[in-house]
Order: sequence, then structure tokens, then C-alpha cells
Amino acid sequence: MSTTFADLQISAPLLTILRERKMETPTPVQSEAIPVILAGRDALIESPTGTGKTFAYLLPILSKINMEQKDVQAIVLAPTHELVVQIAREAESLLPGKDTAVMSIIGGVDVKRQIERLKKKPVLIVATPGRLLELIDQRKLKVHEVKTVVVDEADRMLDAGFGKPVQEVMKKTLRDTQRLLFSATIAEEVVHTAEIFTKDAAVIRAAAPEGAAGVAHMYLVTDPRKKVDTLRRLLRLVNVRSSIVFVNQIEKVDEIVSKLNYHHLPCRLLHRDATKEDRARTLQQFRDGAFPVLITTDVSARGIDIPGVECIVHYDPASDADTYIHRSGRTGRMGRAGLVFSIITTQEQFIVQKFSKQTGLPIAEKFMTHGALEDPRPVRKPAPAQKSGAPAKNASPGKRNQNRAHKKGGFGTK
Repeated sequence: MSTTFADLQISAPLLTILRERKMETPTPVQSEAIPVILAGRDALIESPTGTGKTFAYLLPILSKINMEQKDVQAIVLAPTHELVVQIAREAESLLPGKDTAVMSIIGGVDVKRQIERLKKKPVLIVATPGRLLELIDQRKLKVHEVKTVVVDEADRMLDAGFGKPVQEVMKKTLRDTQRLLFSATIAEEVVHTAEIFTKDAAVIRAAAPEGAAGVAHMYLVTDPRKKVDTLRRLLRLVNVRSSIVFVNQIEKVDEIVSKLNYHHLPCRLLHRDATKEDRARTLQQFRDGAFPVLITTDVSARGIDIPGVECIVHYDPASDADTYIHRSGRTGRMGRAGLVFSIITTQEQFIVQKFSKQTGLPIAEKFMTHGALEDPRPVRKPAPAQKSGAPAKNASPGKRNQNRAHKKGGFGTK
């Protein structure tokens, strides 16, 4: 018999909301993580992207929060503005009618407005660590009643310059505060770093939901000079409503955008240097289907959660297997089908083979022909070379005599 959310001791108001959304059965990560979180244990939770990790911590946290106690009782740390906003919206959707219960805190926003907003006594804060730490140090935000701290995208949060601010936030909370780290992949280095601020942490490595339609991983080999054209042909061939294309160097993007638009494939660039308003507008338009192709770098896409993405293209190879997983995990969410393509040169084939070995994912070579994706044709072995002057194996007697005649000097010699 499958587990239900009611079996997991989720609070009655939350169960009502879940039923209204036709959500009865938790995903594997929710089934495994929720009881541990409700029990108050520290935990490191690994689960593929798109398997319901956000609800895996929001549901038990909101079940435990005392809405009558007007203090911050839980903090969620995330690496980007977009992810902070997304998590806050999810939390707000679980607390209808409680407009001031959840607050997002990000950098680049007027700090005075945030201080005013704190006076409305939120119980859950979702934040980037830098600005949160600033408000704590200014004594504008009290964290002595915080019972739980969540680090989302923990592998990135404990790397890429976030490690120190995250640890500082942990130090500001009480020693018995519950610490939870969530990520699509949790490397051993993250486990070791987490030991600094967790105690007897449970390690949960959850699988994707059973019966998932699955994600097909493929690669195409092309000439470096034909990569843009290969991308154009591929996008035409798969013909899906939403694709994300990852590039490593922003300098390449102008050529890609120009050529795709020229061939009537509308696309936009998600630029890390754009204003928050422009980035938010681009993402919303992509979600709404205003254009089918979003081009981005790893930095620009960090923390983005866009449901329904059908195809991921690695225009340039990912820097490592973890990055490959993070990029690819933006399709096939919650058990849906998805397509993942890598466009590589002959010299880059070893990278894809290495990722396949490290991740355990089969990544199949394909080529495009007559509007279809096909397996590469087997390479025929060349016939063994004939010895100089030797007659061909299947040569006719007349041909062999001709060969002999050439040896003697040819026809017409005396």
C-alpha cells in the first residue's frame, strides 16, 4: 500500500490544500525526508532535480510552525534571487490568507523597505545568505527563535563563494537548531563541510519517482564550424514548445541568437548582467510560451525552476558530471518525459563518455537524417591491401593473364 501525505502526519490545513491540488501521494524524497524533518533531526537530502524537494521541506516545516508566535521560526537559504522568489511563492501558496507570514530577502533591494517589512513579523524567511547576514548583524532580524534552517542547492551554496556566509548564518542560530541540506547531488566534500554545523545528520539519497516517463540522453557529433546549424536543425527536428540551451561563453550567444531568429526560431538570452526586472520578465515570458528557446549560461540559470521544459541542449559540454546533472535536471521533472542533447566535436566525445560512466546514465550517439534521429551507421572495415603486383583475389583468368603480361613488359613486346 502506497504512503499518503496523511500517513506522514502533515498538518490538517496543509492536507486540505494538497487534496485541493489533487496531490495525495508523496514522491520518494518526500516520503523519506518528511518523517526525519518532523522528528527534528539534521539531514542531508539528495534527490534528482524535479522530484519535489521544495515541498519535502516546506510541508514539515510549515506543519511545525506556530502561527500564533510572531517570531521567525524557519529560514530557507538559496543561491539566487529567482530561486528565493520561487520558494517564497510556494510557501505562500501553502498559507492562504496569511500574507505576511512569508518574507523573501535578497540583495539589490532597498534595505530600508526590508526592515519595514520585518516589522510585520514573518514566521518563515527565504533569503540569499549575504543580505540575510547583513540584517542579522544590524540587529534588525532576530534569529533566537529559529527552529530550522534549510540550505537549498547545498552543493552550490557550500561552494562558489557562499560557504562562509552560510556557515556564519548557522553560527548566529542556536546550537539545537535543526539544519537541513537539500541538493540534486551531494558530493563527499559537501558531506564533510556539513559536519561542521550539523549533528548526527541523517543522509537520505532518494530516487526519482517510480513509473517516471524518463529522460533520454543523446549526443550529436559535428564540425565546430557547423555547431549553430546543428543546433538549428535539432530544434526544428524535436519541435517542442520549450527548450533551454546551455553555453559556456556568453560571447557565443549573439551569433546563436541571430541565426536562430533569422531562421524563424524565436529565442532569448537570459543574461546575468540584466536587471532583476528584465530577467524576471524574460523568465515569465518563457514560462508563458512567448518564445520556445531560452539560451543561458550555468551562472545565469542557477536556481531557476521552470516546469514543463521538454528539451535541454548542452551547446557546450558541461564543466563536470554534477553540472551535467544540474543542467539536464531541468527537463523530465516530476516523472515527465524529457530530451537531453549534447552537441560536441569529435575531440569532445571523451567528455560525454566520462559523464556517462560517472553518472551511470546511458548517453547514446545519434545523427540527424531525413528529419529523424538515427543511430550512427557501423563503420566498415577497409579491405586488406593487395601485395604489389599480385592479382586481385576474384580476378578472372583473362585479368590474371593481363597482369602477367604487364610483368613481362606488356603486350606487343618481343
